[in-house]
Amino acid sequence: MIVALLSLLFAARVSAKFKSSQANVRWLQGQLERIENEQGSIESALAGLGRHMDGFDQKLVQLSKRIEHTETRFASLVAQDDGDRSFAHALRLSAQGRVTMQELVDDFGLSESEAQLLLRINNPS
Repeated sequence: MIVALLSLLFAARVSAKFKSSQANVRWLQGQLERIENEQGSIESALAGLGRHMDGFDQKLVQLSKRIEHTETRFASLVAQDDGDRSFAHALRLSAQGRVTMQELVDDFGLSESEAQLLLRINNPS
């Protein structure tokens, strides 16, 4: 009878531990499922972020090209403006009779024929 009582007590303890273990397994399975769902959400968000970054990369390349084009155009306009100012200065000096043909060629970058023409226009005598 004592053996039967001890066996019954032992069986009750084993059953309680088994139920506790089953509850722990269910809790762990729930946690695993939650983590897997979160992982899926994170992977989806990362994929969206990757697409978004690709869009930024494309915009960055476009902006870089536009900046390069603008800088090239600006340099061209500055060079043209410098040339225009240089020619205007050469024209003023030739009109005042204060410049020689060689100075027009050397200092203002005009060809000899351009320098001769400029001097003839301003000094027809």
